[in-house]
Amino acid sequence: MRLSLQLYTVRDHMANDFRGTLEKVREIGYEYVEGGGGSQSAEEWKSTLDAIGLKVNGFHCPIERLEKDVHGPIQEAKTLGCDFIIVPYLSDERRGDWAAFGRQLNGIGREIKDAGLQLTYHNHDFEFKDNGLETLYASSDPELVQAELDVAWVAIGGGDPIEWIRRMRSRVPLVHLKDYDPSKNPQWQPAGEGLIDWDGVLAACKDAGVQFGAVELDLYSGDPLEAARISYDFFKNKGLR
Repeated sequence: MRLSLQLYTVRDHMANDFRGTLEKVREIGYEYVEGGGGSQSAEEWKSTLDAIGLKVNGFHCPIERLEKDVHGPIQEAKTLGCDFIIVPYLSDERRGDWAAFGRQLNGIGREIKDAGLQLTYHNHDFEFKDNGLETLYASSDPELVQAELDVAWVAIGGGDPIEWIRRMRSRVPLVHLKDYDPSKNPQWQPAGEGLIDWDGVLAACKDAGVQFGAVELDLYSGDPLEAARISYDFFKNKGLR
């Protein structure tokens, strides 16, 4: 498993200094990032990353965009040189019929698979209400719809991240390496400073064949770049890079 940084973590820094923030991410040691180029075209984004020495492991693309034009995101992914298109979120009004959503993702996933790429779905906690996440994956083809499991959101939703990684073996190419502690505000913490059993999670990731683990903090009380560094050093000491 290779380490990546989900750029949502440093979004405020990037809004003020796009290239400079990416250079600092590379200086920390990250070789991969997850996200998009904002207002930049895919070609401009790729050129910037190449100059800095970063690669993209996957990018988050709203389901609404994929519904309107799946071919645009496919082309962007190919331009960026990444294999994974990730559905990051499902709005309130779209939740409920998880079986129907799984079947819909099959259709989108087929077009993405035919183009040589892979569709994945990133969970939060709401999918655990009424077995939503389980229903979604049971209703979709493992070859067409795979998982980006967010270990903190799995735990917050009442699931066991280690168990979920193991049960999704061969269907979970991506994970979000996110730590949390609900006694703190905000609850998001650098890796190793929260409640996640990282030795268990990393062992499960190895067994399941996870390809990329993306560090992410939704919010942080200090400097997000420093949190990204703390997390990188933590996982580096665990043998990852």
